Amino acid sequence: MGFGYIEIDRSLPIPLYKQLESSIIEAIKKGELEPGDKLPTEEDLADRLSLSRPVVRQAYGSLVSQGFILRERGRGSFVKARNLGDLANKILSFSQETLLLGHVPTTRVLTFEKTTLPEWVADGKCPSGGEWFFLERQRFVDGTPSVYLSTWVPADRFPALIEYDFAAHSLYATLDELYSVHPSLAERSVWAELAHVKVAEMLKIPEQSAVAMMKSYVYDADRNLFEISIEAFPGDKTRFNFEVRSD
Repeated sequence: MGFGYIEIDRSLPIPLYKQLESSIIEAIKKGELEPGDKLPTEEDLADRLSLSRPVVRQAYGSLVSQGFILRERGRGSFVKARNLGDLANKILSFSQETLLLGHVPTTRVLTFEKTTLPEWVADGKCPSGGEWFFLERQRFVDGTPSVYLSTWVPADRFPALIEYDFAAHSLYATLDELYSVHPSLAERSVWAELAHVKVAEMLKIPEQSAVAMMKSYVYDADRNLFEISIEAFPGDKTRFNFEVRSD
């Protein structure tokens, strides 16, 4: 991402950190910077714009305190989201999404086993059967159940996953570390239905309550399908925002 959205005018009496801060806020409000977007590092900004590191650090610190951006140790600074809908068109891990929303994520693994891929899950996107890992998880935001998630990953392609505890490790981060596989494209469908017994139990909601469902087929940079997931969210706490263009 370039720095074209940043305007610095040294002839103005406005402090440089304030000009940098204002440029980033304006870019967020205009949609030039979207929720989940990674910001340049302090070093990059300082070098490219001939600013001192303390100036950039002061601007970023102010943006963090105002709730516009979030800093993740070892990963960088990101535009903070307002709600889950802001991130529906992003391919992020649960931990990334939750942190970008300003909350604390935790995960409980219910099932992690080698199995075959059901035909209704494959849904014509890939052959059913074969050897797949099935990972069933319950996810919490600030201690409250927020997502019930079922995930399938091809076991023959990623055999080393069986050694990992995905209550403590991110699936995407592990795939990146072990196999250099990154999500590049996700085909997603979203619908509403009434919660059956298992979903209601996992989300701690009354049975037959409305839930939002999302099914994702995730592909790597070579357009190879490497993950299928089905997520259930409490219907009264979920909103998805989408931008639709005519061109």
